[in-house]
Amino acid sequence: MDTYLALEYEHDTPLPEGFDDEFRTPHALVERFLDEYTDPGDRVFDPFAGFGTTLAVAERLGRTAYGVEYDDEMVTYARRHIPDEDDDRVRHGSVLDLDPSWVPACDCCFTSPPFMEREDDRNPFENYAGESTYADYLDDVETAFSRVQSVLAPGARVVVDVSNMKHEGRVTPLAWDVADRVSNVLHFDGEVVVTWTGGEDRDHGDGRFGYGYDHSYCLTFTKNGA
Repeated sequence: MDTYLALEYEHDTPLPEGFDDEFRTPHALVERFLDEYTDPGDRVFDPFAGFGTTLAVAERLGRTAYGVEYDDEMVTYARRHIPDEDDDRVRHGSVLDLDPSWVPACDCCFTSPPFMEREDDRNPFENYAGESTYADYLDDVETAFSRVQSVLAPGARVVVDVSNMKHEGRVTPLAWDVADRVSNVLHFDGEVVVTWTGGEDRDHGDGRFGYGYDHSYCLTFTKNGA
């Protein structure tokens, strides 16, 4: 896998009416990593399923997708990417409460956790409705990926799509902090810098997204063990 990617910022499916998502992982990025790290028939897991981008790409590529999503309205939308008879493969709930007996051993996880700026006091793990601190958030990130590793096959690859954040002159090194905490659970392989061309969803005329930068990172990890 290259350590630098330049992709067009576009999506294969529109957002459902009434939703406004400041940054949604483009389908092409998910496809690039699933092509690299999985084969047809493999199982792919997304513990922050959102609108189901990872699930949609995995199913289109002949993989079997599983997901968890906290927002019940998003669950309804994400399930549209799964065959009706298998819609239980997308569950409503928090990854912090994940029951590993539900998910068969998965070969890959591609996900983007909810972002948090360090001065924020909302809880990203409760759809920004509850209260939290940045320190508590990072504890939850580590707990979340400890749950994720429990449903992964040995040697499974994990890709975390994340960015640092710039807000009101402050920089939150979110990508580096997430890398540090997830590496307590999984073996950290490195990062891929991702830049974007085009895109009507950017908040600023200079090419930056709402999180303050024109690029993001895909952090890559491996589950060790035989």
